[in-house]
Amino acid sequence: MAYAQGTYIQGRVLHQDEPLAKANVVELDANHRIINQTQTDDAGFFTLNVSGGKTSIRVTYHGMKKFTKKIGTQTTWQIELKEEENNNGKVKSRHETSKLLVGHLNGRIIPQLTWVENLTDTTFCIIVPVRVYNAVEEYPMGRKMAVQDYNGRIVAIGTCIEAAIPEEGTPQSYDPYVRTSTNNSADNNSQLTTNDRDYFAYPRFVFTKTELEYLIDHSSELACFAVDTSRGDNFWLYYKSKNFSKELQKILNKMLK
Repeated sequence: MAYAQGTYIQGRVLHQDEPLAKANVVELDANHRIINQTQTDDAGFFTLNVSGGKTSIRVTYHGMKKFTKKIGTQTTWQIELKEEENNNGKVKSRHETSKLLVGHLNGRIIPQLTWVENLTDTTFCIIVPVRVYNAVEEYPMGRKMAVQDYNGRIVAIGTCIEAAIPEEGTPQSYDPYVRTSTNNSADNNSQLTTNDRDYFAYPRFVFTKTELEYLIDHSSELACFAVDTSRGDNFWLYYKSKNFSKELQKILNKMLK
């Protein structure tokens, strides 16, 4: 696609009249592909080079509803984002831990920051940081976290229940050089971006209480947790920690008491 030179739109992104810094602003073509992108500054302002034609502007920010509208001839924008309504149930509680999952690299065991959310008495979410390629590439709803045993059997599957928006910065207790593995287990470094900034999404994978109890009872049989990459072409591989079953049981007991 050819882009018009020197065609810009500008504006500001707010929530309840307060500026939103580092909101993602993108131009989408008719097939919803990103063709131009930027982020807001600390005061919520942005300038975006646009191609013209029948394209749209989309603005996203963590915890806010997406804003999407045809650009047309409008050159100045004042965009007010609203808080996102959680259609998957209100989170009753959330627990942060670095004692559930680990990464392996060159003989090193690296604790991985993980969150467990309690949605209802029978449904929970496991959240892990997943590297994405840039500031505007969302982690799509429907991606999977598959738990495999040592026989290669999938014993539990968590599904990402909503698109996760990328955030800049490396989370604590995370090693950026833990590698992905391709579907045929070949080593793959392509997920490690060459950008000078790190971007991570935090997808929420939903599991039932029965599935989590199975993982606790059969922890000695668990080989790995294979998490889809944002583009669905590889896996991030996580492994159970030494105290996986004890830690997960403690979290469930605390949430359900």
